[in-house]
Amino acid sequence: MVDQLDGDVAFVVGASSGIGRAVAERFGREGAKVVVGDIREEPRSGGTPTHEVIREDGGEAAFVECDLTDQSTVDAAVEAAIEEFGPLDIAFNSAGAMTRGPITETDESDIELVIDVNLTGPMRLAKAALPSLVETDGTLINISSEAGERGIENLPVYCSSKGGVNALTRQLAVEFGPKGVNVNAIAPGTTKTAINEEVREENPEWVEERREAIPIRRLNEPSDIAELATYLASEGARNVNGAVVNIDGGTTAQ
Repeated sequence: MVDQLDGDVAFVVGASSGIGRAVAERFGREGAKVVVGDIREEPRSGGTPTHEVIREDGGEAAFVECDLTDQSTVDAAVEAAIEEFGPLDIAFNSAGAMTRGPITETDESDIELVIDVNLTGPMRLAKAALPSLVETDGTLINISSEAGERGIENLPVYCSSKGGVNALTRQLAVEFGPKGVNVNAIAPGTTKTAINEEVREENPEWVEERREAIPIRRLNEPSDIAELATYLASEGARNVNGAVVNIDGGTTAQ
C-alpha cells in the first residue's frame, strides 16, 4: 500500500506537543517530509522532540523555530522549510492560546495574546505559506475548535478567536481554491493533551463531566485529529475545500 502523503513536504506549526505532535508524527508515517515549527523544540511534557521521533521511525524531518506572533519568524521558518525539503505541499497550524473567565474580568493583555496567536497567527502562516502552496496545488489546514461553533461559558476570547479562524478558512478557500489550494479547518472538542493533563489528573470529575456532555461519551485522543488531518491532506480530499470539520463526538450537533 502506498503511503497517503508519500513525498509530500509538510510544515506543521505547534508540533512539539499535543495535537500538532500527533499530526506531524502521523504525516511522517504516511511518507511526508515533515518540518516541525514551534517556539520550543522540546515537548511540553518532556521527552524526545517530535522531529527526532519521526527520524527514529525512519522518516525525514527537521525542526525550525516559529513564533506565530511575529511575521518575520514565520516567514523565515517557511523559507527554512522550503530550503530543507522543497516547496510546501501541506501547511498545518495547531498553535494556540487560551484564557478563561468572563469578558468583564479579562485583562487586555490576555485578550491581545489569544487573538494574536489564535487568529492573527493563522493569517501570518497563510501569508507566508500560500505562495508555495499555490506552486504545488497544496493544502492549508487550520485547527479551530468546537468553541468556534458555539458559546462556552468563561471562554469569550477563545470562542471569538476560533470563530474568526472558521471565517478565515472559508475566505481563503474561496480566494485560493481557483489557484489550486485546498483550505480547511478541523474543529476538535475536548482533547487529551498536555495542556489539560494536570486538570485531568487532579479533577477526574471534570473529565467525567466533559465525557457525559458528549453524545458519543468519549474525549478525543490527539490521534483522532491526526487521522482526520491525514485525510484532508491527501489526494482523497481534493474536492474538500472551505470545510470546518467538527470532531467532537456530536457536541455541536446538540
